[in-house]
Amino acid sequence: MLQKDAVFTHPKGMHIRAAAMVVNKAYEIENMMGTSIYIRNQSGREVPATALMAIHSLNIKPGERITIVAKGPNVNEAIDSFKELFKRDLLPQSPVELEQVDDILEKNTIKADRIFDSIGLGIIVTNKMGTVILCNRIVEDLIGIKKHYILGSNIKDIIPGIDLTTASSVGIGIFGLDENAKRKLASTDIKPIFIEGDIAGYSIIFNKNVSTAESFSSDFTLDISPTKDFYFKQASEFEFEEAFNNIIGRSEKFAVALDIAFKAAKTSSTVLIQGESGTGKELVAQAIHRASNRRNAPFIKVNCPGIPTNLMESELFGHERGAFTGAIFQKIGKFELADGGTIFLDEIGELDKNLQSKLLRVLQEREFERVGGNQVLKTDVRIVAATNRDLKEMVDKEQFREDLYYRLNVVPITLPSLRERKDDIPLLVEHFLEKLCKKLGKKHKTITKRAMGYLYSYDWPGNVRELQNIIERVINLADSD
Repeated sequence: MLQKDAVFTHPKGMHIRAAAMVVNKAYEIENMMGTSIYIRNQSGREVPATALMAIHSLNIKPGERITIVAKGPNVNEAIDSFKELFKRDLLPQSPVELEQVDDILEKNTIKADRIFDSIGLGIIVTNKMGTVILCNRIVEDLIGIKKHYILGSNIKDIIPGIDLTTASSVGIGIFGLDENAKRKLASTDIKPIFIEGDIAGYSIIFNKNVSTAESFSSDFTLDISPTKDFYFKQASEFEFEEAFNNIIGRSEKFAVALDIAFKAAKTSSTVLIQGESGTGKELVAQAIHRASNRRNAPFIKVNCPGIPTNLMESELFGHERGAFTGAIFQKIGKFELADGGTIFLDEIGELDKNLQSKLLRVLQEREFERVGGNQVLKTDVRIVAATNRDLKEMVDKEQFREDLYYRLNVVPITLPSLRERKDDIPLLVEHFLEKLCKKLGKKHKTITKRAMGYLYSYDWPGNVRELQNIIERVINLADSD
């Protein structure tokens, strides 16, 4: 056995991908030299360097001194080789190394998920603010709410009336509806989770399910003041999530954006979606419309850069007969067509400044006039705008009206680029393979780990749209499955 000290210099500490790099190197040394590597933190806790979750749980901080322990043959060579890893930035240096690291993360994630889901009790974990960060399938079945809706929601929206600050060993949760629209209940254990002496979150364990309030034990005194109307309202809101089901992604940044979109769908407020070309702005706009109470009314798209400036006013607001040369008939504009529904103004940053002032009137007064007309028309329309430009910067350069910017920026949603959500690439690839193979009449194809590594290492300037196009090209040109 041999041990040597080292300093962990990575600026973000031992985050999960850095831990995966450590595990990958430890496996490489074990396979090539037969040497087992262990890591010991300053508190004396020692774990195998091949155990991802154990390494991550050491919570090694930037600049922290650690001890590397080698056991077996070739200990000097093994430790020197392992220490070389800490002189790097702990990022994969090649597609092959990236593939190996992602394979470690994937296997450990699947293993952890299976263990978590195999536990016979429903478990929810929240952060200290009450936002759900983990839950298992038992909870999904128990509550009747899909897991991807539970995650990211506040626990009070899932279990009305719960108070995490009075966490104790016995609590009562009231949630959901059974098939007869009766309230379902369960007894729960609520415990705080401590990290370094501070409360970092809470665990909620559902001990037993009782189908209805009427059959619950009289030993408990319950406040069941929430009315049946409240639960019917909640149940109908859960149906809204179906509108977002065709949007693929589970990365943290993307999930935050979708959560804002989901909440915005429940109101009629103006939404501004920002993001690079190909990030899915129109898809999110359509989902907001389909999840709103305007879903049975029109969704009208206006491609701002695709319409000549001299025709845009007529396109938006319509025109009267004889308003200009060639105006033989009266024309209904997009705002009239969208009445009662949603109008999607794509690439709003390209709109001429003269038209920006006319759009401002619609936002402020909910009224407009057709070109060449003097009748004031009222409109009940929800505006969702999108842009791949920095509107705030355009305001500073006097290229975009400041008052219009603030009118549009009521509910801002920023969609991350594919570079910022590379963990979603496997999900997107599988989705596009299934969708496009069916569309093109091809047998379902799979992608090799090597090819996936190349997809990870690419920067994706065209984002998700570019990925979809590449998958379609591969399906067309591939000689095998």
